[in-house]
Amino acid sequence: MFDTSPISSWEGAAAYFNNAGGAGVHLWFWIAVALCVGTIIWSIRMENRIERIAKDKKQDS
Repeated sequence: MFDTSPISSWEGAAAYFNNAGGAGVHLWFWIAVALCVGTIIWSIRMENRIERIAKDKKQDS
C-alpha cells in the first residue's frame, strides 16, 4: 500500500508533482473559487442588511 510509487530514485529531480493534470487539481480549484465567491456574496448581503437596520433605527429616533 505505501510502496506504490513508480519512482525508484529522486536523484536529479527538480520538482515532482504527483497530482498534476488530474481531476483533483480542478476540483480543489473550483471549491476554492466557490468559497471565495460565496464569502463575498454573503458579506455584501450582510452589509446591506446591517445598513438597512441602521437606517431604520435612525428614522425611528
